[in-house]
Amino acid sequence: MRIDEQADRFRRVRRDQDGVFSTGQAHDAGYTRAAIAAKIARGEWVPECHGVLRAADHPATPRTRIRAAVLSLGDGATLTGRTALFWWRMIDVPPGEVEVSIPHEHRPRARPGVRLVRRSVPARDRVVVDGVTVVVRPVAVLAAVADLDLIAGAHLVDRVLGKGAVGLDQLRAAHVRTAGRRGTEMARALLTLADGGARSEAERIAHRELRGAGVGGWVADHEVRLAGYGLAVLDLAFLELRVLVEIDGWAYHRDLRAFLTDRTRQNALVLEGWVVIRTTWYELTQDPNRFVRNVVEALAAQRSAMKI
Repeated sequence: MRIDEQADRFRRVRRDQDGVFSTGQAHDAGYTRAAIAAKIARGEWVPECHGVLRAADHPATPRTRIRAAVLSLGDGATLTGRTALFWWRMIDVPPGEVEVSIPHEHRPRARPGVRLVRRSVPARDRVVVDGVTVVVRPVAVLAAVADLDLIAGAHLVDRVLGKGAVGLDQLRAAHVRTAGRRGTEMARALLTLADGGARSEAERIAHRELRGAGVGGWVADHEVRLAGYGLAVLDLAFLELRVLVEIDGWAYHRDLRAFLTDRTRQNALVLEGWVVIRTTWYELTQDPNRFVRNVVEALAAQRSAMKI
């Protein structure tokens, strides 16, 4: 290969790798150890990680940090967890540490800002994205929630399902394949919630909180026929005061059709004099006192308006 062709090829490598490259790639492009040292001394190349450099004319970014970590660890290194989700563009903010899975037999030295997970990733769960080996999306989600509590994990799973970035069936299949790993129980709980369990759990919490606060006079799953809508089942209704509590699970289950149907339904309820309060699994698990307060205040306002 001619020198000018070699230089052009190396420039393309740097461009395609966000400005970072390994010393091995520099050697392959014809740079000697002395030439590399000279480039570093002149400030043209900047050390990024063990055995990895960055062209100074390329800014340091989260992508350069992540790519440098993987390059420094060589073959077998695979992005996982929240770092993989960021690389897949499923989340917008990268984690503080780059999380990389490496085979058990690898014994690399520790790298600042890099979290090493000693786990061999099967070939079917690895894919190359923008030149970096990363776990497939469902495995990345399950690995990420292993480090989160139930609420944060629910927000993450709900978000990726709602965006269509991954499917519930894919998550179930990945959970079966990765059973026994750290976070398996958390993943199982989140999959149960994602499969409709969040709504039923939200209903149980709402009933318990109202009873605990001494708020009575309500019925659950009450059927009414609304003009312009038809038969509707009310989640939790105070019939005399015409106050209704609508309970939602996760955003994942609220597609456009459900949104439009709910809007028509809610308009019909308002026209018949109902006050509608909406609550969610998130509110009921994180701030149930606010939920009870909203209900109590709505009931008081209706009593005053109806002079009961």
